[in-house]
Amino acid sequence: MDDRPDTYELRFGWNGPTVRWALVFLLLAVSPLLAPFPLWALDVLSVIGLMCLCMTALIAFLRRVALRVGPEGLTLGDPFTAREEFFAWPDVVSVRTGITGTSLFSRVQEIDVRYRAEAAEPREPSDLPIIRRIDDYLNTQVDSEFLEAFRGTSESSRESVFWRIDHSRLESALTAFAPHVRLFASEAPTRRR
Repeated sequence: MDDRPDTYELRFGWNGPTVRWALVFLLLAVSPLLAPFPLWALDVLSVIGLMCLCMTALIAFLRRVALRVGPEGLTLGDPFTAREEFFAWPDVVSVRTGITGTSLFSRVQEIDVRYRAEAAEPREPSDLPIIRRIDDYLNTQVDSEFLEAFRGTSESSRESVFWRIDHSRLESALTAFAPHVRLFASEAPTRRR
C-alpha cells in the first residue's frame, strides 16, 4: 500500500474513548470489592465487566484499521471481527459523518459511505398517485444531477465507539484522493434507521 502523507488512517488502540470504556468496565469488575455486602448481582456485573474489559483491551492491542482514506480507496474496519470493507474511489459517491447520539461519556460518531451497487437493479416507479405526486414535487426541489448521483447506490455505516473522526483530516484526504466524492458532515444527532 502507498502511504502518502495525505493518507488518513485511524486504528483501534488506546485512545480517549477506549480508555473511558476500559475504566467503566474496570469499575464494574471491582464492584463487589466496593460494596459493603455481597450480592449475587454484583458478582454477575463483575464477570460482565471483566469480560468487557478483556475485549476492550484485545481490540486496543490488535490495532486493526478502523478507517483508512488512501489513494486507492476507503476502508472501514470492524472492532469485533477482522473484517474490513474496502471501497474503490470510482465506486464511492459520498461520505457522511454525524453524531448518532451520546454514550455514557462521549458523543457517538458515525461514518456512512454511499457507493455504487452494480448488482442493485433500479426500482420501477410506483403507480400510486400519491407517490407519483411526491416524486414530481421532489424533482422540482432537488437538483437532477444530485438525484442521479445517488440513484442505484447502497450504504455502509460504522459507529466510532472506540475511535474519533478528525473531520479536517478526513476532508483533506478526500480532497487529495477523491475530489468527486461529496462529503456531508453533521454535528447534530441523527436518528437511527
